[in-house]
Amino acid sequence: MGSPRSEPIRPAAQSPQGQSPQPQGLRAAGRRRGEPWALGQVFGYASANIFDRLAVAHADPLLGPLVRGLPSLILGIILVWKNHTLDQLRPTSPRYIGRRAILPFVWAGVLSTIGLFAYYFAIRMAGVIITIPVLETYVIWGTLVAWTFLGERFHGLVLLGVGLIAGGLVLLSLGQLRGQPISPLWYWAIPLALFTAVSYGISGTLWRAGQLRGAHQSAAILLQFLTSMTVAIAALLLLGRWPSFLEAAGRDLLALLASGVLSGVIGIYCMFTALRLMSVARVYAFSSLTPLVATLFAHFFLREYLNLLMLLGVLLVSMGVTLTQIFRPKDERQA
Repeated sequence: MGSPRSEPIRPAAQSPQGQSPQPQGLRAAGRRRGEPWALGQVFGYASANIFDRLAVAHADPLLGPLVRGLPSLILGIILVWKNHTLDQLRPTSPRYIGRRAILPFVWAGVLSTIGLFAYYFAIRMAGVIITIPVLETYVIWGTLVAWTFLGERFHGLVLLGVGLIAGGLVLLSLGQLRGQPISPLWYWAIPLALFTAVSYGISGTLWRAGQLRGAHQSAAILLQFLTSMTVAIAALLLLGRWPSFLEAAGRDLLALLASGVLSGVIGIYCMFTALRLMSVARVYAFSSLTPLVATLFAHFFLREYLNLLMLLGVLLVSMGVTLTQIFRPKDERQA
């Protein structure tokens, strides 16, 4: 996705047909092998947030989606070539998946790119510590949209998770009011990041709908990021901001590229590797550490202000994300 986070389809809980369950010792060994990959996902996404902040402190935020999306587009091309899935997108091919499967990824690309524009303005105004915990509310919106349009059920503890996230954001805002904000307009980052979170939540549901209609993961990535790059280029041209690409410092462009590699290549690779070695719930539990790790990185490396009240707010958000992710329905339809 064009987002900092990309949520995969949950794999089936049962063993593949015809295979006997793994011995407990082998399962434990797999979990131990999976934990470094799950942590790699966390550090990849959290580090990407730091590079995003470094870049837009000086560069035009409108450059963010274009430059950051390049590594993911290249990844999509490579995956389509490796998996031989280009035929899914050719109307003349017998493997063509049809417009109903293709359009969800196109719309996901449009929505997530618009959300990315808002994200870059938010992180410029308020930094990582305010923006990323608010952004993590995408799990709420994704759950609500999936419940409404895909008929997916959710566990009652998800509501507790939503409450913890809401309480964490309140504490985070109160702590910032007592602290040293990056700019006097820091509070605008909250609605901007919420808008981004909603766009990610809807995009994730569109992804799920497209994959349930037969699209391979590689074709989905290619479609989304082709759309994302088109929207990003069109925005720069229509708003007359394309000269900012030529005026941006090389270090800022490199920071955006690094963010794209960390989130769109390394983070995703670590996530899917962890999902092959560990249970989905455990991988999601690790991923909920991202806002906390990003907060600590921002405080120690970018010198962003952090007080005890703000840290408590971030911890509540991480706990809420954990509940919201882990207690998703076990009987989801599979792609």
